[in-house]
This record gives sequence, C-alpha cells and structure tokens, in this order.
Amino acid sequence: MKGYRGHILSVDLSTGKVREIPLDEQLARQFLGGAGLACRLLYDIVEQSTDPLSPENPLLWMTGPFAGTTVPTGSKASLCSRSPQTGLWAHSTFGGHLGADLKFAGHDGLLITGRADRPSYLLVEDGSVEIRDASHLWGRDTQEVWDILREETGHRRAGVARIGVAGENLVKYAGVMVDEFRAAGRTGLGAVMGSKQLKAIVVHGSDRSVPVAEPERLDEYCKSLNDDKRETPTFQMYSDVGTAGFVDMAIGMWGSMPAGYYTVSDFDGFAISGATVKESILVGKRSCYRCPIACGRVIEITEGKYATGRFVGPEYETTSTVGSLILNDNLEALAFLNKEMDLLGIDTISAGNVIAFAYYLYNEGVITADDLDGIAPKWGDPDAAVDFVRKIAHREGVGDLMAEGTLAFGERFGVPQLAAQVNGLELPQHDPRAFSGMAVTYATSPRGACHMTGDMYNVQMGIEDEKWDIASMDRFANEADVAARLQDLRCVTNSLIVCHFYPVQSEELVELIRLVTGWDYTIEELKMAGERIFTLMRLFNLKMGYDPRNERLPEIILRPLEGPTEGHVPDVEAQLDKWYHYRGWDRSTGRPSDEQIAKLGLDSLT
Repeated sequence: MKGYRGHILSVDLSTGKVREIPLDEQLARQFLGGAGLACRLLYDIVEQSTDPLSPENPLLWMTGPFAGTTVPTGSKASLCSRSPQTGLWAHSTFGGHLGADLKFAGHDGLLITGRADRPSYLLVEDGSVEIRDASHLWGRDTQEVWDILREETGHRRAGVARIGVAGENLVKYAGVMVDEFRAAGRTGLGAVMGSKQLKAIVVHGSDRSVPVAEPERLDEYCKSLNDDKRETPTFQMYSDVGTAGFVDMAIGMWGSMPAGYYTVSDFDGFAISGATVKESILVGKRSCYRCPIACGRVIEITEGKYATGRFVGPEYETTSTVGSLILNDNLEALAFLNKEMDLLGIDTISAGNVIAFAYYLYNEGVITADDLDGIAPKWGDPDAAVDFVRKIAHREGVGDLMAEGTLAFGERFGVPQLAAQVNGLELPQHDPRAFSGMAVTYATSPRGACHMTGDMYNVQMGIEDEKWDIASMDRFANEADVAARLQDLRCVTNSLIVCHFYPVQSEELVELIRLVTGWDYTIEELKMAGERIFTLMRLFNLKMGYDPRNERLPEIILRPLEGPTEGHVPDVEAQLDKWYHYRGWDRSTGRPSDEQIAKLGLDSLT
C-alpha cells in the first residue's frame, strides 16, 4: 500500500500486550485515514454502554496517507475516541510532527486500550514499544513533562503528546498537548488519557522513506502548490500575523468574534489582535511538519505579573474566549492565560466559554461571589479568569462544577438555555449571527458545536471550491445545502489529513491522492467518500444514543445584536429543514435512509 505502513499498533495498558492490526486496503480506500478511518475502526469496538472514562473506551491516534510525505500540511493527525464531554463521536486534529513520527516509526496509527495500574507513559521506538513508569511525571505541567521526557528517552526531536493536571483530574474538556504546544484540544480526550493513567506518549521513528506512488512527481507538484498558495490572502495573513490576524476583520467587518459572552457588539479588539502581537511581544514563528505557513506565534513577556517568558502565543480562538468574551483587552494577561491553560492541559475554547459564562451570570446578578468561592468576575478583569483556570484544572471548589462544562454550570444555576453549547460541546468563536451557515453546522456537527467539521465562515467570506459546488451568495442566507457539502469536504480533509488553513482545492486533493497512493479517485468518488464518512459519524452517534432534538442553538446566540451583524439571527429550524431535505435523512429520528446507507457501503453496520 502506497502512502500507508499497512498496520495499526495496538497497546493494551491493562495487560501490557502489544500487537499489530493489519490495515485493510479496502477500508483505507473507503475511509482514507484520520478521523474517517478511525471512526470506522472504533465503530466495531465502542458500544452505548461504554463509559468514556472506563478502561474499555479505546483511544486511537490516527494518521492519514499524506503523513510523513512532502504533501504540504499533510502530516497532521487525529486523536479519536468516545467523548467524556458529549458521550458522542470525538476526534481532535492536531499538528506538530507526531503524525509524521508515527509513520516514520512504521505505523499508521496507535490504538490504546485498557488502564495502567499506575501512572505510565508509552515509548514507541520504531517497532519497539515500552510501557514506562510515569509516577515522577504525575502532577507536573505539560512543559515540564516535555522537557523531562526528551531528556529521559534521549530523543530530543521525538513526537511527544502529554496531558496536564486537568487530564489527570478528568476535567471533561481536558486536552492533549503535542510537541511544541500544538493541541488535540476539543472533546475531552485528555480526560480519556487521564482515566487510563497515561501521562504521555513518546514516538521516535527512523524510517523516513514513507512509500508513495510517484515520489519525484509528488515533490514537483507540492513545490508548485506552495508557490501558488503563497500568493493567496489567507496564506499570507496566517503567515504574517497568525490566526489572530483575523481579529480585526472578525470584529469590525463581520461581527463574528463574540464579546461579553455573546451579548456585546462594539468591543474594540485591536489591542489583542495578531497585528498588535506582532508589533509588541512576538519574537518568532513556528510551523508544523511540512507546513509552509508557520502560523504558530512565539511570544515573550519578561516582566510583570503576566510574565510568560518565551512561549507560544494565543491563537484566534483563545484570543476570543479569554479576551473579547470576557471583555479583556490586556494582551499580556491574555498571553499569560493562554500559557496557564496550555501548561494545565485545558481546551481553551471550552474553558473560556465556561469562564465567560460565570462572568455573564455574575454581572447579570444571577449568581454572586458566594457562588464562585468569593471571586467577583467583573467584565474586563483577567485575574478572575486566572483564578478560575487553576480551580478548574484542580477541580477545586467551584472549579469542580466548571470542570463539567458550560451546560452543567448553567443547569446548576437554573439557566441551561443560556449555556453556549450544542450537544455538550461549547461554541467556537465564529458567531452564526455573522455567518448563518455556522448555525446548521454547529447544530449537526458529529462532535457538537464545531468549526473544524464545517468552516462556513470561510466560504461566506469568499473561499470557494467550484468542483465541490461550494460557494456562498449571502452570509445571512439559508445555505444549509452548501453547509452539508462543506461538511462532506471537511470529512475528506480531516481524514487525509490536510490543514484547513492551507487553501487546497478538491481537484488538487484528487491529484495528491493519486501521486501518493496511486488511486485514481474522481471528484465524484471523493464526494462520495466525504458523504460516507459523515454518514458513518452520524451512525456512530445514533449508536451512542444521539437525539436530534438537541440540534438547536442556545438562546444567548439567538438574540439580535446591532453593529456588523445588522440585527440578523439565523432561522435554525428553516436551516435544519433544508439540511435534512438535502441529505435525504429523516429529521424526526436523525437517521439516514436504508437506501443511502447501502449506497455508501455502510449497510453492514446497521
């Protein structure tokens, strides 16, 4: 098999048993890799009765066929499981170089089951696997663990994924930090690692000759792609000012960056924008393996109570959740909060939402400081957020409740309708009042409110794919059919895997697949693969007890705001009607038809 190593490495932490699971070529062609292939493999293992934090819940690190090759941004990977946060399908795509390292070690994926009898970490050196004691790492932050493991294993350039204190304490939205602070942040998979007493994995591979069908032609094609993409505005923006370069447009032009817990339309975010980072605290840039963009920021604050030293800078989502969402325009405090959450191993989107919810309820008089361990979170005060972050990670006091997520927090105080979440997963920072297509995307995403399974904000700003029939006429229109097609495309890119920041077109994906694997996909076949993967994820969720009545947005998002959103509120019901009609699914049950399931080759699953 070209583009693949031909097997998945399986490790049972309970027994110590290690084996190789052969990778079926037919399944690889149908589901590609990454989130798609992982969902197909886990479908047969996970049952509705599987507790996400039990030894029986598997954790699968999965690469795609592009990992370890010269395909630009193609070495990202996915961490997949059943989510302890939502109870549904979970995948979290991450960068760095761990995906390439897995391929270089000779594996397409790493399946972890069971539970270690003591804190442990996993060392993978090519074909060798060792479960090592991690008692000396338990309780340490993610920077300390990274430094210690590189020294202890002697592999200073190995791929290292690790959890922080939040994962150890089973915070429902604990993340996993990878390499130089890239994150598998969403859906709580750091808690799954913590439940297995797995502090980290270290992967070192020495075979960099991943087999591809046409190596010379692939190198030439990738070079020409990079030459072409460097001229695109998104490439240039992310490279020059990072993902937070979007802040000024998001606030002033579109009104898509929420502020004041989704209730404020006139927040001035220039002081925390990517441009301000560049002019004030930026000292370098970082890129993932084979990425020409280098969107990662390296910042340094050397003095004051928000001193960070040299560390990674906040990306767009974090800039919003602990910036505009709490009306904080202090850039140094924002950078400090970002570092705290990374060291403790917390998803910055979910944590920021929960914290901002506390600010909102306090300032609205729904709760008092007595409900918050004496903390009085006034708008714009970042110090209360620092206190909350630490309490959450340690499940201390009110942090124990906040660690359960926004919905649990809202239920505790009698206002669950104001919790900014869908199916238990907190909203990313792309307001559907600014880009209507995000409404149905959040409502129907396989993993809850999610922008990585359908970035309609990009489409509605003009980033189109003609061959996939993805284009927008009006950012306020009901384009649920376009959103559905984009979800299918993102299932493909999340399975191959390529970064969404790299503006690759579907016909270019077809050529990359051919050059890497030798498979002559057509655009139509690739569309069917995307539909197959999206449908599979819905079948997985239905197996877990998915309820389509939860396909709704929180009340706080359905209030009109003045400013760039022009008082627009998306009609979620109309969007869902159009989305279900386009897909041909039954809206009352949320289920695809038997004919569609058979057409996509999924009938053996039902």
